[in-house]
Amino acid sequence: MRTIKHLPPVVIASDDYRFLQDTCRRLLAGARHVGTNGTPLYFPDTSGAYCACWTRDFCYAVEYAGHLLPPEEILAGIDLLLAGQREDGVVPDRVRADGTPVYFAGPEDQPLGEAPPADNPCFLVKLLDAYYLLTGDARAWLERLPSLLEAMQTVPLSPDGLVFVDPNRPGPAWGFADAVAQTGKVLFASLLYWEACRRLALRLQELEDHEEARLWFDAAERTLKVLPELQDGHTALYWAASQDCRQYDLWGSAYAAVLRIASKRESRMIGEFFRDNATLALYRGHVRHLPRGEHWQRLLGEVPPENYQNGAYWAVPTGWVAQTVALVDLPAAEAIVKEALDVWREGEVYECISPYAAPRGPGYVASAVNLLGAVSSR
Repeated sequence: MRTIKHLPPVVIASDDYRFLQDTCRRLLAGARHVGTNGTPLYFPDTSGAYCACWTRDFCYAVEYAGHLLPPEEILAGIDLLLAGQREDGVVPDRVRADGTPVYFAGPEDQPLGEAPPADNPCFLVKLLDAYYLLTGDARAWLERLPSLLEAMQTVPLSPDGLVFVDPNRPGPAWGFADAVAQTGKVLFASLLYWEACRRLALRLQELEDHEEARLWFDAAERTLKVLPELQDGHTALYWAASQDCRQYDLWGSAYAAVLRIASKRESRMIGEFFRDNATLALYRGHVRHLPRGEHWQRLLGEVPPENYQNGAYWAVPTGWVAQTVALVDLPAAEAIVKEALDVWREGEVYECISPYAAPRGPGYVASAVNLLGAVSSR
């Protein structure tokens, strides 16, 4: 089964790998709940701070740690999300345990922005494809393909093929920065859109629907050609957006390297930036959205500096950063992973940490599973 090529995993000590995998098992077990209709669903955390099944968090759990989940529960979770898809194709941001879909980010009584997050259709494609890669269940993939295609039509695009957020009616570009008003052409959601298009194309080609596959190969190619508009040629880092928040996106820069969208030379430059400027980007193996000292220029909600998505440090992208640093300095990459694991050995896996604020979100699944997907055992 063909899939997108990523940078190779960072090889870590076998005892560290066992600890990480056991941590993922523990968190997934603690995040598992049974919905009102009997469907198993996975919350983003074990603490109950996020009481629903989020599309992107569930995707990451399946994409990076699907081998730890029962396949039938993965498919049931996918169908739970699909049951909440609106008639116009819009994918829910999350589905509550009682089956109620929620389309906008943030609190239901105070949603963030004026549109649903742009990334959810792409995560839905990635989620179903991750299930297919785990199981080879082509029938399930094909039966749900029409819903995927409808969802992808709702992604807001610029005429030249990047995900676009209207500065006059901003909504979240992607969920791990859903309090941020990145506007114009946006980076991370465009990376996800390229990835979703490629996954659709490869799977359709494999299943011999060559005409439809060509449409999605072409869509991915259009996006790929325009992404350099968001790249700083001097540093090879990418800007988060073309209008509001035209600031270095550390997570997106690392992920562009992991997806091999950045060239080999550019990926090495990105790796060198993280290695040589660790104090600007990293704290105990966790990664800031922006270089230290910067805060987002425009927000959709109130987030104080050095907190949450506006200056705290996250482990969601730790593996991507380590994979990128490994291109230029393998010991430094291993040290990044080790520092994150040491935090978790000392206490808990958090959504984010900060030297200036209390840690947030204990038992956060994506922190651990994303790192598991970026490493292998020695």
